[in-house]
Amino acid sequence: MGQISLGSKGSDSVARIEHTHRPGRHCGSSAIRDLLEFHGLNLTEAFCFGLGAGLGITYVELPDTVTPFIVHVRSMGFEEKVFETLGVPFQWETYPDKPTATAALDQYLDAGKPALLLTDIFYLPYFNSATHFPGHAIVAWHYSDKERAVMVSDTERPELLPVPSESLADARFSLAPPFVHHGNLFVLDKAQLDVRPERVRSAIVDNAKALKNGGRLSGIEALDTWINDLPRWSAHEKWPWLLRFAYQVIEKRGSGGGGFRIMYAEFLDEAQALLPELGEMGLVSHMRECASAWSALAACLEAGSKASSFPLDDITQSIETVRAAERRYVELALTL
Repeated sequence: MGQISLGSKGSDSVARIEHTHRPGRHCGSSAIRDLLEFHGLNLTEAFCFGLGAGLGITYVELPDTVTPFIVHVRSMGFEEKVFETLGVPFQWETYPDKPTATAALDQYLDAGKPALLLTDIFYLPYFNSATHFPGHAIVAWHYSDKERAVMVSDTERPELLPVPSESLADARFSLAPPFVHHGNLFVLDKAQLDVRPERVRSAIVDNAKALKNGGRLSGIEALDTWINDLPRWSAHEKWPWLLRFAYQVIEKRGSGGGGFRIMYAEFLDEAQALLPELGEMGLVSHMRECASAWSALAACLEAGSKASSFPLDDITQSIETVRAAERRYVELALTL
């Protein structure tokens, strides 16, 4: 844990707070872990991910973009769900424009309150990304003493990073589904943070229900939509990039590997201390099977992105293997 100075807009303020950032794997779960520890509740990143019912499957079409087809493997509304499970009232603060959003963040940082933000990595200079990827969670801690830059923590990066205020304002607004945000900001007020077994159980069951009952574009059924849509992927002039991007989302872009299922298996393993029946049911091993299936699918997509022709049959088979593993896990989890 590193000591940082709190100096709004380059002021000479000497108020100091302790940031609690530790490198993590996924933006939302690591940011929330940091925020909870700042307020006195020490949990692992994996446990935070599980509290947020983080598993998801969402099929998204974004016509006329560099990624017209996207498969997300994390749930929507993850951040809200973590605090709901902890019994803490949660509501994103949103704003009509960038100046108003910036002024609100200024006020919180002046008061020594770290803020959870949603951003588009395209505008965060340390990513140097040519691709828009909204919904990325970071924590803002204070202003730089030397220039008008906000010091933020971000996932696997160990140190606080300066982001020019104007760039951060741009990053906080996105109209690209499924992660639409209008300056989204959350500050955790002092609260009694409590991890109760019945709430952990509820989060596990709720996540399984969401996977089972999501509909054509969400949950397990979205995998069928993906399979049926693969001919459209193959007809796209940049299909190798579509496959590579899908591989990255599943295995690389903050998922912790296996489409977040490796991290969720760690959560289930930890949760056995509160819910011993998880071990008796074999939920952890079922989730590890899901993780392996997702990793195999990612490997198939990566290999396909380098192939001379679109590997339709191989990808279809890999998605079907994922679907079968997810169904086995979900049906078992719903008996918890």
